[in-house]
Amino acid sequence: MTERLYEGLFLVAATEAASEWNEIEVQIRALIEKHGATIEYAERWPEQRLAYPVKGVKRGVYFLAYFTSDTGAIVSIRSDGQLNEKVLRMLIIQEDFLDVEMAKRKEAAARSAESAARSAAEANKPPADATEPTTKSKSTDDGDAGETAKEAVVAEDLPATSSDAQADPVDPVDPVDPVAPVAPVAPVEAPAEPEASVEASVEEVAEDAADEVVKEVASTEEETQ
Repeated sequence: MTERLYEGLFLVAATEAASEWNEIEVQIRALIEKHGATIEYAERWPEQRLAYPVKGVKRGVYFLAYFTSDTGAIVSIRSDGQLNEKVLRMLIIQEDFLDVEMAKRKEAAARSAESAARSAAEANKPPADATEPTTKSKSTDDGDAGETAKEAVVAEDLPATSSDAQADPVDPVDPVDPVAPVAPVAPVEAPAEPEASVEASVEEVAEDAADEVVKEVASTEEETQ
């Protein structure tokens, strides 16, 4: 048994591929693998116009498959492909460069899948214009809040104006808080007089008293005589 790498190309009608592709792909894979072959890589080509009609079909879809198989199984694979009603035509070849060709197609398919994933991510990403108004509105709200806070602080620091005094008259007599203790009133002390002034006052009082006594004694003597 000698296994080699083969390339198989299977043509399917475009109308049937559009409606039954999953089932058709399963059938093509089965007719290759049931004879012991192993599919290494496979891809579906886009729908295209055929160079000439095949069994009355003008548009078709190709299914390309690289598979390793024993050389003796190729005849059976061709026979099963010709008997399949979904396969309009098939071509199986074996060349030394097929491994290089398969590697190129794998690399191209990987790049295509990466590009498709990147495009899908960009499509799902919200546009920048949709988020800009929200951000701007938020910053504006923050600025208004800051300005309001500044005005409140300035209003607290400013003294009351005449209009404020008229709007809110102040009672001239402050009410006494019944709960707050009242501080005792300290007695007012008279300023101390100098000692000399005190002695002079005492002498004056004594002289006045002596004069009164002398007057009383003289009055008594007169009454006695």
